[in-house]
This record gives sequence, structure tokens and C-alpha cells, in this order.
Amino acid sequence: MQSRLSRFTALLLFPLLLSCAFSAMAASPKICTGNVGLSKFDGYWTTSHFLNLLKKHGDWTGAMKAMDSQQVGLSIRDGRIKQNLAWHEGDETAYCLRVAGDKIWLVSDGKHRAEQGPYQRLGTLDQNEADLYLARIIQGCFVSEEKEQWCFVDGKLSINGKPDKAKLSLDLSELDLSELDLYGTPLRVEGRKLPFWYLVKRGDAWAVFDDDYASNEKRVPVDPKISKPWRVLRKQ
Repeated sequence: MQSRLSRFTALLLFPLLLSCAFSAMAASPKICTGNVGLSKFDGYWTTSHFLNLLKKHGDWTGAMKAMDSQQVGLSIRDGRIKQNLAWHEGDETAYCLRVAGDKIWLVSDGKHRAEQGPYQRLGTLDQNEADLYLARIIQGCFVSEEKEQWCFVDGKLSINGKPDKAKLSLDLSELDLSELDLYGTPLRVEGRKLPFWYLVKRGDAWAVFDDDYASNEKRVPVDPKISKPWRVLRKQ
């Protein structure tokens, strides 16, 4: 008899316990702009979905085209949350974070904006944001047909052991989307006639295309499927 009562009591309590568990999950801590507790979240953040797209497409342009680039990245510093609007400008409206484990969701401090996320920490503020993303796309050392050694380490490029200033171009809007068919992963380079290198994965190799702004009337259009690359890099 006592055993039956125990089972009956357990059945009655189960829905209540389940409800309490869901309530605890819903009551994730929320930290808002200006809160001193926000400092422990300082850094660069990006959506888990975008990182999955980078892995799927293997290039910056493909991932950027597959989601709303206005909602990709956040930076948190000095008690403020900045939403990077496609890295073209920033929105520092008063926001709040909903925290759950190592993930955060972005919510307004009002009641009428849907939350965005989840975001996960990409890196710290003393790192370069563009480097952090490039490291998700390409890592390691490669050799060109011209016997050059190209090494990508933590998003930084060196050629024949000499550091190069090429950087991932985060803001695709500056390349004039109305004129230019974007492709691959654009790196802005310095000290060369053409301002961009585009990295395009070809099997186990990487093709590197020299390219220019669309506004240059003398620009030679590039079709990454048939155009001849400036360099072809193979894993060392």
C-alpha cells in the first residue's frame, strides 16, 4: 500500500517539478547597459549560426550572404553593448543580455524587440576582430607554384617569413555590392597596385585572385570558376 502511495505521489509531483525546471531556465540572468557585471563579458561576440555558416561555406562572402549581416557581431566594452551593423556602423542603443551558460542573447531594455542570438565569445578586445574571423576560415602554411610560403596563423598572414598587412575585409558594403559580384574571402592589402586579394577554396588548394574596386573602369572582371588565379596555394 505504501509503495502504491509513493508512486502516486511521484506522479502528482512530476508536472510540478518539470514546471519549476522550465521556470528556472526561463529566468536566466539578464544584465543591461551600464551594469558593473557587464565587464566580465568584455570582448567580441558572434552568433553561433554565423560560425556554422563559415564552416559550411568556407568563405566570408558565402556566409555573409546566407544571413542578415546586421546581426552577426557584438562588441562589449566599458559597460556598453555595441551591435556591429555589418561592420559598416554600430548601434549602441541601451541593450540587455540574457545569459545562459557560455552563450548570450541580445534583448532591448524595452518590451517590443525580439531577442537575437545566441552569441558566443569570439575573442578578447586586445585581439583584432578581423583576424579572429579569418582564423576560422584558413589556418596553416601553404606553398605557391612560385615557391613562396604563405602562413596563416591566428588570422595573421606572413609570406616567406615576413609579416604581411593583408586583413580580412569585414565590411562588404564598402566594395559596392551594386556593381561587384562578391566571391571568396576578400583581404585588403597594402602597398600593391590592386587593393584586394580574394581567397577561393579549390579542393585541397586555395586560389588567390588580384582584384580591384568595382568603380575602377579599368577593372578586369573575375570569375572565380574560370579566371586564372594570381597564385595557387597548396598545403605544405
